[in-house]
Amino acid sequence: MSVSLFFPAVLVSVCPEEACTGGALTITCQAVSEGARSDPTLVLSTHNLYWRNDAQHAAHILYVTKEGNEISLGLLGPGVRRAIPSLYNDVFRARAVRPGHHDDGKLMLEHQVSAVQLKDCDCQDVEFVDCAKPPFKGPRHQFNDPVVFENHVEHPVDLFWWNGTCEELISWKEVGGMQPLRSLNIQSTHGHTFRARNAFSRKLLMQHTLSDVVLRDCDGSSRGRSNNPLDTLRLATSELKAEQDLLQEKLASKLSVLLATIRKAALNISTQDVANHHPMKDVYSDPRVPLHHLATFQPHGSVHIKY
Repeated sequence: MSVSLFFPAVLVSVCPEEACTGGALTITCQAVSEGARSDPTLVLSTHNLYWRNDAQHAAHILYVTKEGNEISLGLLGPGVRRAIPSLYNDVFRARAVRPGHHDDGKLMLEHQVSAVQLKDCDCQDVEFVDCAKPPFKGPRHQFNDPVVFENHVEHPVDLFWWNGTCEELISWKEVGGMQPLRSLNIQSTHGHTFRARNAFSRKLLMQHTLSDVVLRDCDGSSRGRSNNPLDTLRLATSELKAEQDLLQEKLASKLSVLLATIRKAALNISTQDVANHHPMKDVYSDPRVPLHHLATFQPHGSVHIKY
């Protein structure tokens, strides 16, 4: 009599190379996903999102609302890094700022803040070296970069912090390992690398490094950029002009609110004070005077309030 043994199939996920090396994800330009909308949820804490612009041109960072509208969070110049506090399920987009270029306004990246999904990525196994330290129970004295991990493997997983030489168990509270679909929220520091291993065999499943959201050129222009200093100067000038226009637009909006407030206050002046106030105050209280007649932008970018 023959006996047949059946073993359950192990599902292996299709993962990017970075899921085994722990490097930052390489994301190229993509089409806008019309279904991407922010639906923020507070998972014990906020999430620190770090943007870094490796492109040769400025980028416009935008927040996507639940209604799909894009709200400006400002410009990110070439080589600039910036932190933006966010919530899980927030959606952001980065668009190219290239005045006069056919790629001006083109989507560079769309990013949704989400938990790190732990998967079996069929990585080349790395020897497990235990730090053999008692579980760290705090307090932490470094700046906190909270991160949430979710187990999407069909068996329990142990999560380790890799310090470069050995691994320290982080999921020590999860007796028997993180169960499937279980979430774990931890306080960490940007740049730390974590390894997910099979809770029983210690086989490496994947690793993840808390890294920047990196913006890159859509057309590879960093490789073919002109070496002509005048071209470089023109590009830098156009980018600065675009940033100045955006800042002036925001300033004009704030100024309109300020002048409207002044006008409202002037209208509330009691009649007994009219004889004592500045003779030109009527200009501010007169609703027939357009707001743009009360203040103007100077060529160098400053604001002149008339009267």
